[in-house]
Amino acid sequence: MLLLQNNLMIAIVNNGHARRFVSIARESGAGGGTIIPAKGTATGNFLRILGLGDTSKEMILMVIGGDLAEKIVEKVQSDGRVKGVVALLGSEKEENMASKWKMITIIVNTGYADDIMDAARKAGASGGTVTHARGTGTADDGKFLGVEIVPEKEMILILSEAEKTDKIVNAISSLKCLDEPGIGIIYTQDVTDFRNLDPKK
Repeated sequence: MLLLQNNLMIAIVNNGHARRFVSIARESGAGGGTIIPAKGTATGNFLRILGLGDTSKEMILMVIGGDLAEKIVEKVQSDGRVKGVVALLGSEKEENMASKWKMITIIVNTGYADDIMDAARKAGASGGTVTHARGTGTADDGKFLGVEIVPEKEMILILSEAEKTDKIVNAISSLKCLDEPGIGIIYTQDVTDFRNLDPKK
């Protein structure tokens, strides 16, 4: 496994397991993380086997460096109480080595996650994770009774096999409901490592 100087670790775990994950990470030397409520949307057998069906989840974001990622994953697996998966995102990889996985991130106005996931599944995605967020207001945002309206957002994360990524991204980008200017963005990142936190799977 390639370990970058600075990784973004994203762990998606069963509801109620995030505190345990963060506790183990801190014991391992991490400075802490951000916990975000989320919902799994998996329908395919692959993610159902991993325990990521359409249920309440928690997403943990941590910026870590060096070999700390390996240490955290090993300790979480040994602990045996946290169920979920973890991915490491980065912009660098070993020379001449393509990433096997990609993380597709879509940030859109609230209400479009179901349409996006339908299109993604038809294009080969096994499932995704949806979180709720809030856009940052600007002077150009709409106002109601003199109060600035900041649109509610949904962030959808889809872990995809690299060879399926372009097809999934194109299917999402071609949705008619997303034609409105400024409705959202989509981008992809290499996943430098992907692990199930349950060592038995």
